Amino acid sequence: MSNYEDDSESEMGRYGMDRPPSSYGSMQSDDHEDEGEDDFEELAYMPQTRVRLNRPDSPETAITERTNTNQSSIYKDGLVLRQPTSHIGESHAFYSINREPSIVDPSFVDPSEVQSEIRTEAVMDEEPNNRDADGDMQEQQNENAEMEVQAEQTEETKEEDDFDEKVVPYDEPNVPPPIPEEGLGLQFQHKHGSLTLRHVLRQMVGCLSKLYPAEISYFKRCLSTHCRFRKNYPRIADLHDPLDLADKMIEICGMGEALHLTIRSLQNVGKEGLAEYLRKSCRRAVLQHDLKQAHDRRYYSLYEGRCRPGQQRYISDVYVEPVTVIRGTREPINLENEVKRIPYTIEETQIRAADIFRPLPSDLKPIRTIMMTGIPACGLTVAVNKFIMDWVEEKNNQDFQFVFPLPAKELHLGKDADQSFLETLGSFFAEADDIKFIEKPDCLSLFIIDALELCKHNLDFKNNEVVSSIRTKAPLHAILTSLIKGTLLPNARVWITSHITALHRVPPELIDRYIELRGFTDEKKQEYFTKRTPDPELGVKVYNHMKRSKALEIICHLPLFSWMVAFIFERGFRDPEYGKHPPGITAFYSQYIVVQMNRSFEKYRGCSVEAQKWRDEDKMFIEMMGKMSYRMIVDGRDWFMVDDLSGVHLTYEDLRSRDELTTEVKRKSEDVRTWVFKFVHITVQEYMAAMYVYVAYRKHGKNVIEPSKMAWLQGTNKDRPVIDLYRPAIDRALASPNGHLDMFLRFLIGLVTPGTEDNLRGYLLNHYHPKAKGTEEVVKYINKKKKENIHPDRLRNLELCLVELEEGKEGS
Repeated sequence: MSNYEDDSESEMGRYGMDRPPSSYGSMQSDDHEDEGEDDFEELAYMPQTRVRLNRPDSPETAITERTNTNQSSIYKDGLVLRQPTSHIGESHAFYSINREPSIVDPSFVDPSEVQSEIRTEAVMDEEPNNRDADGDMQEQQNENAEMEVQAEQTEETKEEDDFDEKVVPYDEPNVPPPIPEEGLGLQFQHKHGSLTLRHVLRQMVGCLSKLYPAEISYFKRCLSTHCRFRKNYPRIADLHDPLDLADKMIEICGMGEALHLTIRSLQNVGKEGLAEYLRKSCRRAVLQHDLKQAHDRRYYSLYEGRCRPGQQRYISDVYVEPVTVIRGTREPINLENEVKRIPYTIEETQIRAADIFRPLPSDLKPIRTIMMTGIPACGLTVAVNKFIMDWVEEKNNQDFQFVFPLPAKELHLGKDADQSFLETLGSFFAEADDIKFIEKPDCLSLFIIDALELCKHNLDFKNNEVVSSIRTKAPLHAILTSLIKGTLLPNARVWITSHITALHRVPPELIDRYIELRGFTDEKKQEYFTKRTPDPELGVKVYNHMKRSKALEIICHLPLFSWMVAFIFERGFRDPEYGKHPPGITAFYSQYIVVQMNRSFEKYRGCSVEAQKWRDEDKMFIEMMGKMSYRMIVDGRDWFMVDDLSGVHLTYEDLRSRDELTTEVKRKSEDVRTWVFKFVHITVQEYMAAMYVYVAYRKHGKNVIEPSKMAWLQGTNKDRPVIDLYRPAIDRALASPNGHLDMFLRFLIGLVTPGTEDNLRGYLLNHYHPKAKGTEEVVKYINKKKKENIHPDRLRNLELCLVELEEGKEGS
């Protein structure tokens, strides 16, 4: 029997002596006072661990000696005899950072005790051909003993195998963590022991310490093929101590990447058993690293408006945190416009976007399920992306070990057959395949169901099957309802985002907290315009020019509208003469309608070329919504119901599949006819009404404002001078006592100029439609009305109407 075990233990003890405790980023090798002595120790260590035969003349000479190994490998520097490839049942000593005694796996079998199966012909000839009964009895006893050992090991590791991780003891801190500041989210717990640097480093060193010197060299050569180590290879080339090597790897590329590379390189050197052991003992750290890598690739960039190749921006360069409140009784629509000025104040409890799961002093239990809502274009999806990236970059919400986004738009793309929750999760995240330990109480995970309005599954919380195990196969809709209800993974957290239209698909008793995004305040607008451009002076110019129009300043509380204004103004200021006149607003609303309709097509139809084409029913939808908007303005109301849709030959399904312009604000019962809707802003309604009136006159030859005058001529001449339309429109607006037609008139006049009418060509007007005639007469009529004794507010509005005409001419 070889004394390999005793020598190796003494050698491990020698490694652990006379070295101070190390820490990440500062671990160094032994004192190099006497290099010759170190070389001697290394040479003295090698014969105790392996046999090296240098035979350059005949490297294929047969091995005639009986050795205590049964496998050989040929390296470039000679023939090397090595122990058999380790498997997950073998010993892997945990090399303690504080140089504590090694903890040896109970299933360890010393290589010196394994009888070699390699025999030369001479040795085989010396063995007797017949076997006596004692040999058979000994073999039977060995088999029985082996079965007993396997049964004991199976019983000991049953729980570990069930959860796909090897549980290693670690010390939990006794002192509670400090209460985090606002904006850091849910960070009320110590980091899980298996995710700490101490644990990962200890496991890496323990596995690397099982390699022989030549294997360490091969291990480092495998590392050199990675991009991070091509230029940093000299920093690890001379490191032979496992602790120094592991420490330097973590210093160069971080804990998660170092762990990933260690597992991969161990596989490359033929140590699959060590690699598998390291993967299981650091299973959570490996999964967290893989998830962060996947999230970083998917969510680091942001498309503003529509998704166009090459138009993405890094999310941290453009993201400004919107106003986030715990939902109260206030209506989600901002009711302020240039005429009806209502201060944009926060009435509900305001909360930081990262703190949505943070309990308030009045909360008696943890917040498990959150519903976040908001009107279209308020930035729900962007808020989710920024939350995920902040978690990836370890800025906040580090209590969550794993974050799994489940886009509702993609949930129906899975298999139709029943499947378990683990299979469903694995279809979205290959990194999370078969993570049974997610059921453990100490595994806090977050599941984000984004855009619930796009979910096509039947979320029947009363009749759907109840699922309580992640291994139970069930329909996907049953898995979703069970996850939200908490029967499945009760220790996890669930975050649902949805337009208000789909808010009621989840019963309110299952939601612990309702959150709403309110958009930008004035301070946030300024931050956005100055942050998104590399030139701060240009950002200040854009912001100041935007503020010259009160209408734009108000509507820019919507992040999407702020992007449109910033994008157009940044290009405009390339011209030194740009910015002398106040900005027009009509062109922005024209493009806003087109962008929002295209976004609806992407959500409900897909991103293919055919899906993005405007169909006849889409153009008809815009016209009919404009017709309904005009009726609402005439009646003096800003809300509509399903009966109003029926009055213009539309249905609720038409509205639901193009939900980027309107939102639900009130639901009295489950009867859809009682639901109340509004446009995302009152100015959107006023623009839609003006667009309908203008298109009806230019495309169909109908004067909607004076339908009775010369009715027999309407529809016969589509190229009449526009003064016939604008004269009665101006008169009606000036006669309004409260100015409710002022914005309508401004949009209507702004549409006549070529620079703004071109935005409708190809959508509501033909590409080769003749240009409008008689715009000079419109200017003369407005100047004539300005000289009359009219209300100062009406006079100001006429001046802004002239600005729309001038601004439109500049864009032609």
